Amino acid sequence: MRPVVSYLLIAVVAGFVGASFSKAPDIVDKLSERFGNKASDPEGFWTTPAIDGYGKIHYESDVAYKPAAGASNKIVFQITKAENGPNDPNLGLERVARVVNLYVASGVPADQLKFVVSVTGDGTPAMLNNEQYKKLFGMDNPNLKLISQLRAKGVDVSVCDQSVAFHHFQHDWIDKSVTHALSSPTTVSTLENQGYAFLAM
Repeated sequence: MRPVVSYLLIAVVAGFVGASFSKAPDIVDKLSERFGNKASDPEGFWTTPAIDGYGKIHYESDVAYKPAAGASNKIVFQITKAENGPNDPNLGLERVARVVNLYVASGVPADQLKFVVSVTGDGTPAMLNNEQYKKLFGMDNPNLKLISQLRAKGVDVSVCDQSVAFHHFQHDWIDKSVTHALSSPTTVSTLENQGYAFLAM
């Protein structure tokens, strides 16, 4: 009986040590952020060539797998989360802006981008108009300026109307700049059937 108990203790300790080591990179990153001196980037290192002030990129020309003008450049992005607080633009929308910036920096004209954003789940409140957002969070909607800039580059930002219903939002609470879609799953599947690449943001 004693060897069985010993083996169990060894397994438990090994599991604890293994879990600790698996968290080590996260711990190091947090300590570096807290106590380390961050190197400052030179001026112009980060740019936002298409979506001003959003989705900053560091562009290198001598790299592989760059987007090309004349290709299909069809992407449907799905945003399902609200990873940050209500006072900042949704991080998924920021990532979409980054992709737009990367494509434009690579030489693809904005009018050749066929990008559709499908917002659902916890991302849905970001699609509210300013009045309703203010009622919900007590502040102006910081997503609307970014959505406006995305639209100016031809990006269609849509919301899942099933998620609107699940959140008990009224149809006209959604900002007029946002396209109402039947659902996010049908948006993604319909566009994938039309040759769009899918990116979860």
